[in-house]
Amino acid sequence: MLASDLKTYQSANMPEDDVSASGGAINALGLIEFTDLPANGTLEAVSDNAADTMSLTITGRDPGSAIASETLALNGTTVVPFTTTLKNFLKAALAAAPAGTITIRLAGGGATVATIAPGKTSVRRMFFDASSEAAQTVRFEKLFVKNEHAIDTLNSAAIKLTADPSASIRIGAAPAKDDTASVADRKTVPASVTFVDDGIAQNVPGGTLAAGEAIGIWAEFTRGAGAVAVWDTFSVEISGSSA
Repeated sequence: MLASDLKTYQSANMPEDDVSASGGAINALGLIEFTDLPANGTLEAVSDNAADTMSLTITGRDPGSAIASETLALNGTTVVPFTTTLKNFLKAALAAAPAGTITIRLAGGGATVATIAPGKTSVRRMFFDASSEAAQTVRFEKLFVKNEHAIDTLNSAAIKLTADPSASIRIGAAPAKDDTASVADRKTVPASVTFVDDGIAQNVPGGTLAAGEAIGIWAEFTRGAGAVAVWDTFSVEISGSSA
């Protein structure tokens, strides 16, 4: 089994406010992984398949911190430049699943911000538009890691938070694999989940992640009263052996 056999996905409910449901089943069309912009700039998008001409909407925060979106039609293997200046990336959504891989990168052939694989439709940031408040605020959202190897099982499977630059995140494994649990809103604590900080491993329930199985991982995001804005990302690792 290769690391590329373990894919990270969104959950069905990825709220953009504090009143909508959070969590649910795996959304195998939605990805989580991206690299943020290093500075204010514009983006461009291109496919490696000439058939991809569907619309792509990119959303981020502009230099004034307002949420801004721009929608353009892709042009296959020809680069499509977006004109909106952004300081960070929030999400990208396609109108239809692509035949090829869509690359979203800094303008002028710069560093890749995100890719959308064939058959997938979106990539996004967690905790969209989450702000600090007058009192400490704790929010919860869910991602999944799925074993997409055809036959191999990941043994001694465990998850761990490996990077949290803002010191705002803890994670907790769902109590069962392939679960569909959600909470009423992202300020509601998910049941039967134990949250741990950086570097602390949690076993996947049953200790294995068989071919086709997925484990839900809840992220807890805490901001103090009136805390300043942070634009950081965080990293989660799943480890194990297929030998």
